[in-house]
Order: sequence, then C-alpha cells, then structure tokens
Amino acid sequence: MHNKLIIISFSLLFSLATYAQEASGPVISAENNLVVESLDATNKIELYPNPAVDYLIVSIKNSTLQNTEFELHSIIGNEIKVKPEEIGAGKYRISIKDYATGYYFLVVKDEFLRFKQAYKFLKK
Repeated sequence: MHNKLIIISFSLLFSLATYAQEASGPVISAENNLVVESLDATNKIELYPNPAVDYLIVSIKNSTLQNTEFELHSIIGNEIKVKPEEIGAGKYRISIKDYATGYYFLVVKDEFLRFKQAYKFLKK
C-alpha cells in the first residue's frame, strides 16, 4: 500500500510538472531559432507596505477581474471580516490597525473567473 501511494504521488507530481511546462513553455521562432519566454503579466497583485502597521494597500495591475473580493485569514486559519476601501483604479486600502501583531493571509478572489490567490504579510 505504501509503495502504491509513493507511485501515485510521483506520477501526479510528474503530470503537474509536465502540464506547467507545456502551458508556460518557451515560444521558439522558426525564422531565427529565437527562444522567447512568454510572461503572463495579467492580474499582477502587490501588497504593501509589508510589514504593515495601520493599513495594507493592494494594487492590482493588468486586471481581468470583474468582481474582486478579499478575505483575511490569521496564520491559524481564522477568517477576519474586512471592508476594503477603493482608493483608485485597481487600488484598495484595508484597515488592519485593530488586529494583533503577526502573520496574516490576504486572499484575493473573483468567483466568476475562478481566480483565487493568497498573499502573506506581517502586521506589526
């Protein structure tokens, strides 16, 4: 049973690595054998300042997100309600001044596009 689990884990890992390589592999030009890496800069999300004291700024550039939502989680997984304030095109400010010092995860998601990414930051 243990050997089967190892084999299944290895094959799954190999499949994911192969898929990732095929999905974002280099593009080769036939004219001059030039290798060009395809970099997807869609939905570039930045959190700053990190560490943060009173507010956390979330900047989303080249966004395809239609209904952006935020979830804040403590390091142990407790969800904390947040009300982001939109301060510009693709910029949000989240008040964290009342939270305890420690690490948190901010989840940026869009249910319609099935987009969900978590970012770790330190609250001082």
